[in-house]
Amino acid sequence: MRPISGFLIFCIFWFFVTTLCAQKFGGGFKGGMVASEVSGDNLAGPNKLGFYASAFTFLPIGQQAYIQGEVMYIQKGSRSVPNKHNNYYDYRFTLQYVEVPVLYVQDLSRFTSISYLSNLVVHGGLSVSILTQHEENEGGYTLPSDPSSFNPAELNLLLGFSYPISETLFFNLGYSNSVTPIRPHSSGETTWNNYGQYNTLWTLGMSYVVW
Repeated sequence: MRPISGFLIFCIFWFFVTTLCAQKFGGGFKGGMVASEVSGDNLAGPNKLGFYASAFTFLPIGQQAYIQGEVMYIQKGSRSVPNKHNNYYDYRFTLQYVEVPVLYVQDLSRFTSISYLSNLVVHGGLSVSILTQHEENEGGYTLPSDPSSFNPAELNLLLGFSYPISETLFFNLGYSNSVTPIRPHSSGETTWNNYGQYNTLWTLGMSYVVW
């Protein structure tokens, strides 16, 4: 009888924990395209295309409000597309990061009854990005680079919104700008609020809530 009783207690405990977690936590996956540029490299943008993918979880903290955490792979950088206006300068700067965003998410239905606004979900927050790989290519040739010239991590400001397509599928648009530089200017010059080159990017994608 003891093994059966222990098994029943375990089942009841497991059912209680999973039910509690299901009521409090949610999560899913998201991914999409990235259009990025690097401020301070004297190139117009955002011309560099890449992609991102992440797994996320969220916790309700109030009326239609959530705290969301993610683990993300994301590509950033800059691109000079050769054309007659830039003397056919061909340049590609590729940065790959593992990023951990922490976001405050708010459903606007709490504040408005206008249908197309009440469906919007806005977010804002910060993220820490860890640089995993970088490469510069000019005219089809890979440029030598000093890894020590890159900052191993960056802090980013994130803003954006989501719009529901269904109960579990959302369209996402986001903006991100690094608060700390990714590396110094090539000249080494700094100003009072500009210590080097910074990532700026827009993201366009979809998110799917699994639980």
